[in-house]
Amino acid sequence: MTKTPISLIIDDGAPINLYYFHDLARRHELLVPVKQVMRFGEICGRYGVRGKFSVVPMPACMGRIDQELSHCPQEHLVRFLDAVRQRVAPHFSITPEILTHFCAYDLRRQQFTRIMEDEYIGRCDAEEIADYVSLAIEILCNVNLEPDGVTSPWMTGSDNEQNYAQGIGMAFRRTLGRDRSFYFLHHRPELMAPKVMCHSAETGTVISIPRTIPDLFWPGNTPGNDQTVLQEIRQGIDNALSADGKSGEIPQQLEEGNPIVLVTHWTSLFSDGRFYGLDGFECLIERIHRHLGGQIEWLTFREFAELA
Repeated sequence: MTKTPISLIIDDGAPINLYYFHDLARRHELLVPVKQVMRFGEICGRYGVRGKFSVVPMPACMGRIDQELSHCPQEHLVRFLDAVRQRVAPHFSITPEILTHFCAYDLRRQQFTRIMEDEYIGRCDAEEIADYVSLAIEILCNVNLEPDGVTSPWMTGSDNEQNYAQGIGMAFRRTLGRDRSFYFLHHRPELMAPKVMCHSAETGTVISIPRTIPDLFWPGNTPGNDQTVLQEIRQGIDNALSADGKSGEIPQQLEEGNPIVLVTHWTSLFSDGRFYGLDGFECLIERIHRHLGGQIEWLTFREFAELA
């Protein structure tokens, strides 16, 4: 029997909580403890989970992870990167989530702007995007986390996708000599499988890989009533895969013969130090393993890109 490919997307990976900057109306914890990386890696290792893990090179304009970050102790940054290299990178394709997942960085002036990255990339041509992505690749390589593709903050590139895809391919050809790269951007249900977006000598082959299952643990980002948050997470898990494994969106996609791409966010798993999302993630992965393990094959995004 041919097994259905399955993969996991982790967005917003950083030693800090990016939601601290994206939800200014409420109080959030800033530092994500290294124990989250360790526990996440242990869960993925136990169940054979593979996928794509983002590391933001200049998170929230606080500095560069290959140098230092403001308001983040250097020891914390170093330990985070060590843990990602040891516990995550062996099982996941690493990507930058562009440069900052916040305000764009002006390469010529070497300073942060007041324009958010999604708006900035929407104005760029392929050459400018290639330069921007090349810096992100360089920073990750400097910390020994060589990337295989790119993750889009928000919907970055959706309004300029031809240039975006070409720029990504050009960046990987120039910096790492790659003939194949990928990006994660789309959440549209009609895009259920990896798709070649451009192919040329200058860009190599560039594949768009969409997600098919939404972030079930996003309620963990919301401070407040813990019981409400837990109930929403449990309901999301049940909707994706029931406790008996007989119903849910994941079995439905399996029945339809679609690849399965789960997505969640580093901030969702953190849940402001409550780890409700991480607990829920472990519950879901255990269910998938118990009920569907014989029908699926976990792939990294680099492996997933080979299917296009």
